[in-house]
Amino acid sequence: MFWFRLPRRPDEFEAVFGRLGPGLLLVMLDRNDYWQVAFVIAKGKGDEIRSRGLDAFRNDIVRVAPEMADRVDRLTSWDDVKLLTVRVDRLTKWHAPGYLAIGDAAHAMSPVGGVGINVAIHDAVVAANVLWRPLLEGRVSDADLAEVQRRRERAVKVIQGFQGFVQNRFLKPALAAQVTPSIPWIARLVLRIPVLRDLPPRLIALGIDRPHIESPAPRER
Repeated sequence: MFWFRLPRRPDEFEAVFGRLGPGLLLVMLDRNDYWQVAFVIAKGKGDEIRSRGLDAFRNDIVRVAPEMADRVDRLTSWDDVKLLTVRVDRLTKWHAPGYLAIGDAAHAMSPVGGVGINVAIHDAVVAANVLWRPLLEGRVSDADLAEVQRRRERAVKVIQGFQGFVQNRFLKPALAAQVTPSIPWIARLVLRIPVLRDLPPRLIALGIDRPHIESPAPRER
């Protein structure tokens, strides 16, 4: 994706917006006085888009988001547009003697759903729950570190699987479309059934296991 900022007017809605066009996908995140914009592209297309020039890029933005026509000229050079390469992967082993990887160090998440920070915080909570006593007693073992991965790996796999499903079933076809894509029938069906409609947002917001901090009892401190 190309990642850049455009000014936001005070009278515009406070929201996250998605814009679809023929082979075009734009996501706009409200940052109070500016829009943080993600211009989603097919992997490997960055150089091709740059070669067409900045004017053509601005025109593509306006094609899918006409309300940006009065401010795309703020993109004065490609230095204002950052290319972010998206990848989804995870370590097979999150730990080594004296070392534990959590968050992005252990698993790279897709931007789909914006769940990276949520997952990282869940990792940190589980790490604290597992390691507070061994750290207090000065006896952290490799088995303790492995326990953090054991508790968190399933949730990470499920969320990454969900992200892959969204990317392959919705985003990839949208970027390949020659006309403005419509909402898939399965998405329309899900939106009509409250139980199904609420599952994706709950998965994004709360994760799978929803770990809570397990504070040590006073007598154990």
